[in-house]
Amino acid sequence: MPRRLLRPRPARRRERRAWAIAVGVLLALPCPAATLPALQVLHDGPDGATCRHFNAGGRLAWRVQGGDWRDADRLLHGAQPYAVARITGEDAVVRWPVGAMVREAAARGERSLAVLLRRTDGTGGVDFHTREAAAGGHRPTLLVTLGDGRGPLALRATADAGLDCSTARTLGGRASMRVHGHAQAVLAFDLAQLRGERPMEATLELAVRSRHGDGLDVGAFALALPVEAVRENGGAGLAAAFPGDAGIERHPAVLMATGFESEDWRRKWSPAAFVGRAERVGLDAGETFDPIGGHALRVRIPKGRNTGLDLSFRFAERTGEEPQAVWFRYYLRFARDWIADVDGGKLPGLAGTYGRAGWGGRPADPLAGWSLRGHFNRAPLPGNPMRGLVTLATYAYHADMEGRFGDEWPWTLGGHGVLERERWYCIEQHVRLNTPGARDGVLRAWVDGALALARDDVRLRDVEAVRIERVWMNVYHGGTAPPARDMHLDIDNVVIARERIGCMP
Repeated sequence: MPRRLLRPRPARRRERRAWAIAVGVLLALPCPAATLPALQVLHDGPDGATCRHFNAGGRLAWRVQGGDWRDADRLLHGAQPYAVARITGEDAVVRWPVGAMVREAAARGERSLAVLLRRTDGTGGVDFHTREAAAGGHRPTLLVTLGDGRGPLALRATADAGLDCSTARTLGGRASMRVHGHAQAVLAFDLAQLRGERPMEATLELAVRSRHGDGLDVGAFALALPVEAVRENGGAGLAAAFPGDAGIERHPAVLMATGFESEDWRRKWSPAAFVGRAERVGLDAGETFDPIGGHALRVRIPKGRNTGLDLSFRFAERTGEEPQAVWFRYYLRFARDWIADVDGGKLPGLAGTYGRAGWGGRPADPLAGWSLRGHFNRAPLPGNPMRGLVTLATYAYHADMEGRFGDEWPWTLGGHGVLERERWYCIEQHVRLNTPGARDGVLRAWVDGALALARDDVRLRDVEAVRIERVWMNVYHGGTAPPARDMHLDIDNVVIARERIGCMP
């Protein structure tokens, strides 16, 4: 993650630019958000692992429904298990020799071992006791022999759950978990208990609760985290030549840029009535505000209200034409009080609603309008390791939507769209409209330069007249339900351009 730097108060833009040049090299290569430890913890609580999600509360989806794994050759969804157990009618306890899996995890410095069990041959299924079993001897155990021959050390599961695709509910917390043709099981063990000592051998032991059918083979695989995706950044963008964004507005591809340094900051936006509760704040705004430099726009969604910000940059008014492709970048920081317990909501994005279609329960119409706003998800429940994080998505009113309200397209490639509070992030979105009638529109979203969403099949319009009407700076809670507390976020360094912008160095 980008380093936090203590720096003197920048009284003028010239001083901020000098400071940005001085530290630019240090900040040029931000780490992906996937390094967040919470994205690597298997959770079996009421909003934990399901058939569809690694973490349902955090909206962190598996690559394939039913869970992801790596085989003994480290191939994603490969066919070679680390170990196989043949389960017959006489087995009370099933054992898998998983020493290779444990040694590999320890060598990579992983603090947790996560295992996925799936049927590899045979028919029927088996129910195993979980860590919620009444009898302690029935609970899953990992027996580890250390490198000097000591042991075995008995590790109890820290989480376990069935991933049954016949239901969308979480099944963690139950006394049993089933493995059959449509269900897999996942378990996690705390390797920190080894205290850095080298494991030699390991055996996974599970007690059988019931069987279904005549014999089956169950393979043990390494659980594959959905945050393991390759980091892609698509190039530096034009901002690389403008440290601190100083002078970026003079680039011929830039349509608008603002750091909210002027008291008359509203003049950069379209003159329609400003709706919302936003104010320009600086270094003296209180200890909860940590600026990039100078001023920013602080947005408040009040308790009991829905709207925090409703502001537009309308291209026809400002540039004389509506584009068919545009890039939009802004910096975003969620404040400490940003915990959306009641509902999710909307964030800035791009739109072509024309006051006719594509927002607020008015379905998109390929002849009239669409919108692709950002979206923040409802907060996970207390106890979920992702509780303090904010997961982003695109809230899409598109031509192929089926209901009245928008579809959520999560920004979870590599876990990059999962954000911490009280930290600035560089958010960039790109839309290229589809050929009228075709499904070839492009939508991209990057967080700190890392690709978080990529779609090349978007259909927004069937006629040439429907274009990108505006950048829609919308911060809205809901749905219709308002928040139970005041919620704040900060926005800074907005740039709209005809080509890739990228993040400030």
